[in-house]
Amino acid sequence: MKSPFTDINQIILIVCILSFAFILSYFIRKAITRYALHSSEKLNVDPTKYRFLKYASSFTIFIIALIIIFHLLPGLEKIGTTLLASAGILSVIIGLAAQQTFGNIISGIFIFIYKPFRVGEYVQLNNGKDGIVEDINLRFTIIRNGENRRMIIPNTLISNEVIINSNPDDNKVCNFINFHLDYDADIDKAISDIQKIVEAHPNFNDNRTPDMIVKKLAAVPVRVTSLDNFSINLCAEVWCNNDSASYAMKCDLLLAIKKKFDEDGIKMASQTRRIIINKENDKPVL
Repeated sequence: MKSPFTDINQIILIVCILSFAFILSYFIRKAITRYALHSSEKLNVDPTKYRFLKYASSFTIFIIALIIIFHLLPGLEKIGTTLLASAGILSVIIGLAAQQTFGNIISGIFIFIYKPFRVGEYVQLNNGKDGIVEDINLRFTIIRNGENRRMIIPNTLISNEVIINSNPDDNKVCNFINFHLDYDADIDKAISDIQKIVEAHPNFNDNRTPDMIVKKLAAVPVRVTSLDNFSINLCAEVWCNNDSASYAMKCDLLLAIKKKFDEDGIKMASQTRRIIINKENDKPVL
């Protein structure tokens, strides 16, 4: 007859192993957070690898703990051997219970290896959502948007996204600002006003090469892009020195340029329609 104390001892052993794994995982995660991430800031090293290491170490510790439990306890060892020997049961378990989980883990590993984006980078997804990558773990990528809300995206989904990545190593961004002028407007004066206001903005970045400066090319190219029925369309190529400030800069420029146009009498285009009244039948002719 099997002693009840045997079952109690096994339960105590399992609890002790899992408790030790939890405590070890906790201290390793704290150590990585305190030292590795702090060092990455000083050495200007990508912190993504340390964050990934933090989660991978916990995952590895608990896997090892489960393996130890299966091998130390005779009853569980038989269960583990039976499960591993049965390919059909194992396939069902992986296919039904852990398919998404393992898919997210594998995708997370590929993100870590190929680095399509890193922690701290500003990314824009093909669904229009954007934000700063705050964390990458084994299952999810966490992105903080402009409203300070977190988008928690499974790694399998974000691996299939088309991502526009703004790298912090090259944080400049170009805005194309369009203006629609009336046909009677002074185009040369309008272009001059746009260039002066853009160059005076504190976040403006002169992106010209030395050769372009020698050739005296404009720091702010403004081109006529089309001649529509109601407007002459201009496009200004405006470089901002900081991606996070580009939206505010664009808003500042639109306001300042509109005020300057009003001062100089430069009219913005507006759609007009001419209606001719036929005196014979008093019907309008468009």
